[in-house]
Amino acid sequence: MNAKLVNFAAAAALLLGGTFLTAQTPVKDPAKRILGGGTVSILTETLCEDVEGYMGPTPLDIRIKKDTIVDIIALTNEETPAYFAKATKVLEKWIGLTPKEGLELEVDAITGATFSSDALIANVKAGLKKALEKPKED
Repeated sequence: MNAKLVNFAAAAALLLGGTFLTAQTPVKDPAKRILGGGTVSILTETLCEDVEGYMGPTPLDIRIKKDTIVDIIALTNEETPAYFAKATKVLEKWIGLTPKEGLELEVDAITGATFSSDALIANVKAGLKKALEKPKED
């Protein structure tokens, strides 16, 4: 009987402790993740819900390490593969820049894939804006 009471008390303490910790933990930003090695990943899916290429949304995963854009990965989309491959060439222009430099960069759309490349440019700009946001304080 005594063992059951101890187990119940321990379970209640864990449950209450977990509830308290959950209530105090800030909600994570779905658009910003910290990856291994200090790389920050900015996902534009929720940042650019109204931005569309020729066939729909063109979300990106922008990778930033030590204040330098190291990679921009196109995520799943419905664009025509041949045109989209052409449009993704525009992403190379930001590699090696800081987010601030990238946000200031003026980039033209790729001829022949204008809708897709315009959407990619808008996604990059929104992602870099998010990267430069200061964390919100409680």
